[in-house]
Order: sequence, then structure tokens, then C-alpha cells
Amino acid sequence: MRRLWPFLLLLAACGTQDPTGLGAEPLRLTATSLPPAYLGESYLHAFSAEGGVRPYSFALEGRLPQGLTFQGGRISGVPRERGQFPLTLTLEDGAKNSRTARLTLTVSDPPPPRLTLVLPPAQVEGPFLLLGRVEVREALGFQLEVRLQDLAPELASFRGASPAYLLDYDPETGLLRLDMAFPRPLRDQEAFRLLLTPARPLTPRLSPRIVLYDREGRALGQPLPRGKPFAELLALAQNWGREGRELKGDLDGDGKVGEGDLRRLGEGYFPREAPPREARPEGGD
Repeated sequence: MRRLWPFLLLLAACGTQDPTGLGAEPLRLTATSLPPAYLGESYLHAFSAEGGVRPYSFALEGRLPQGLTFQGGRISGVPRERGQFPLTLTLEDGAKNSRTARLTLTVSDPPPPRLTLVLPPAQVEGPFLLLGRVEVREALGFQLEVRLQDLAPELASFRGASPAYLLDYDPETGLLRLDMAFPRPLRDQEAFRLLLTPARPLTPRLSPRIVLYDREGRALGQPLPRGKPFAELLALAQNWGREGRELKGDLDGDGKVGEGDLRRLGEGYFPREAPPREARPEGGD
């Protein structure tokens, strides 16, 4: 009886491999669409399958955009041309079963980063947090202006993802202004939080003006009016905490970049806005 065990084990092993494909799950691709690609950005997509008999092999027909290649079941590279590229993918398993799918790869310009302000969705009666998140794409900073109506900010509660920020609030006009620069590009992260207190029960609604700066430090839109260039705040952020001679951002000349330089930059940074005039009675002087 002992002599039969190796033979039985061999039969069991052969049965689990199912080289004929009989009894195996149907062969199928696990995805039948391609994620979009963006001009000038690294792209990687690996095809996968289930069922059938391993190993799998993939073949791709059609023209890929310049900069992308197909090898080993993967499309990779950095696309250098825009457009829509029709492709045909063929999957074959170890039993010579096959499946075919028609795909389209779309290459477009990268979407811009976005600063999303997160507010309570319902009516509030007491203090609440205003959150700002950088989303979609990497950004090196932003400028924000928003007029607060029936809302008062608690400036001491402010917390930012970077120490290089300038915050200003004018209670006469209700204008809140915030410029922030990051030492390194930020994406899909919280940029700041600030406590706001309503003057009455209300559902928070804000209409901000926002200009973001991409990962290269370029303004995505017309910069908001400031007394000094945003580039100075960005240089300060990128050299924050460094010591040395002739550092960008060392505005007070003490050989290091930090709080003293931020205070120096803040002098005259935000131009003052004239408060709204009160309506004068008719016939007045």
C-alpha cells in the first residue's frame, strides 16, 4: 500500500494544474479599459487575467503614442503626443484559449491641481473647521482670498502644512487672505485648517478666489494682487531652516532662513483694501 502513495500524489498534482483547461474557471481579462495617460507624465499599466490555465501571454496590436512601449503585458513610458489611440489586446492562456478586447488609450494634457475648501454640509450654530486640501495634481503653493460674511476666523487656531505662509484678515471688509508655499510639491493632502465662528446659525457658503502654483512654481492663472512677488515666499519655503551665505529667502541677511525672514516678507505684502463706503443721504454735502 505504501508504494501507491507517490503515484496518487502525482495524480493529484496533475489534476490541480488541469493542463487541458477542463474544469477551470473561464478565461477572462480582469479589466477591459485603460486609465488615461497625461502628456509628459510617467505612465504604467499592467494587464491581468483570471481563470483558464496559466501561464498567460498578452499581445497588443495598434499604434501606441510616442514615448510608450508594450512589453511583458505592460504599457509604460512617458507619452509625448496627445490623442486617442485604438488598440487590440489578445490574451492567451497555457491551453491556447484566447480572449480579445478592443481598447482606447487617451492621452491629454494633465489636469491642474485644485484647492478644495471643505465645509460643513449643513447648518451650524457654533465654531467649525474650514479645511483646505490640495488635490488632483502636485502644487508648490497657492494664493487665496475669500470674503467671510457672518463668519469670524480665529487666527490663532490656524494650522498649515508649511511654515511659509502669510495670513491676513480685515474685520472691516471681512476679507481673509492666505498665501502658502510648500518646500516640496503637495498633492492629495490637507494644506491648512482654520476655525471659523458664525455670528448666527447658518449653512457655510464661500466664494473664494484661488490661484495655484504648479510643481514648477508657475502660476495657473493671474496672480492675486500682492505687494511682493509670490516667488519670494516660495524661495523662503524651499530654503526654510537652511544656513549659509547668499541663500534665497534670507531677507534679513543673518545667514539662515526662517521666521525672521517671513516677518520681513510680510511687511507690506498684503495691500490694504479700502472699507466699503456708507451710503450718503440724498442732498448731503
